[in-house]
Amino acid sequence: MKSPIKLKKDKYLRERGGTAKVSNIACAKCDAVLFVYQKDGPGWLKRCYLNRIIAPEAFANLQYQFDANNMKKMKNLICTCSALIGTPTLYRDGRIAYHMERGSFKRK
Repeated sequence: MKSPIKLKKDKYLRERGGTAKVSNIACAKCDAVLFVYQKDGPGWLKRCYLNRIIAPEAFANLQYQFDANNMKKMKNLICTCSALIGTPTLYRDGRIAYHMERGSFKRK
């Protein structure tokens, strides 16, 4: 039996109206699921913040491995089929995110 996914409740969730959606982010080319992501608020998925990635642990732990000083070492988000899904970026509020390439991924 699967354990229920625990939502991350913090100031970012409250600032965006308190609504969240949990989605599987998959490659549009080969349909491989990359990670589970909590999207806060309405609108398009433009960036995937590292602190919003829920599973697998390899992606969820990225938020502890990188900060604003060493994010240049962070690699692009590439699928197993070698499709480019996202590039690392530092958002204006100081959080590290993947800037998602439109059309290269699906939300399930």
